Amino acid sequence: MHDRLIGEVRKSARESIRVVLREKRGDVGLDLRIAVANGRGGLTETAKGIRIPLAQVGDVISALQEAQRLAGPPDP
Repeated sequence: MHDRLIGEVRKSARESIRVVLREKRGDVGLDLRIAVANGRGGLTETAKGIRIPLAQVGDVISALQEAQRLAGPPDP
């Protein structure tokens, strides 16, 4: 399987969080990686991030939704 970029969330003017389906050692997982501006107009992924096994993605989504619910509406 080739890496599949699912989405990108802007973190700051120079950084984004990339969501990528990636195969590593035969296992497909969801990688959340920091990507930084590389000076050539693009972004380069760093080693900073986490890998979530596909079996746990639903649990992580549930936890994030609960955090969002507890935090309340975002400030305007």
